[in-house]
Amino acid sequence: MDYKYIEQLVDRYFACETSLEEEQILRVFFAQETVPVSLLQYRQLFVEQTEAKHEVLSDVFDERILALVNGQQKAEPKRVKARIISMPQRLRPLYKAAACVAVVLALGQAAQMPYSEREAEQENIARSMVKPDIQKDENAVAKSDSAVKEKTVTSTEVLSN
Repeated sequence: MDYKYIEQLVDRYFACETSLEEEQILRVFFAQETVPVSLLQYRQLFVEQTEAKHEVLSDVFDERILALVNGQQKAEPKRVKARIISMPQRLRPLYKAAACVAVVLALGQAAQMPYSEREAEQENIARSMVKPDIQKDENAVAKSDSAVKEKTVTSTEVLSN
């Protein structure tokens, strides 16, 4: 047999250009015991096609399928009622989303409050360290100034002695 013709048939087979007679020629060729080494890789494909058992469904199967199809055609189709949706029903998802956003913002604001109070306290402490609170009583200021002078005088006197 001409192996070039078989190779061309195999190429046409994989390109889906063969007729049923040409495919039968390929099955008969590959069913032989002697096949060239270059075509040996295609042998199992064509041998399995010839050995495959074709299962034929019984007439009972056909009757059951036809009965099911005819039964569905006879049954009345289900009617679907259109629902009327009011405006508040349409806006409900938006209300839910707005409520979620409000809750998240409220929680965020509540979480910020302790931090802002701490910052204010720290600023007050820092201001009091830099600039001591001056008492409104003028005598107290004068007393504190004179006490500081007396302490310095006494300390210098102690040093000179």
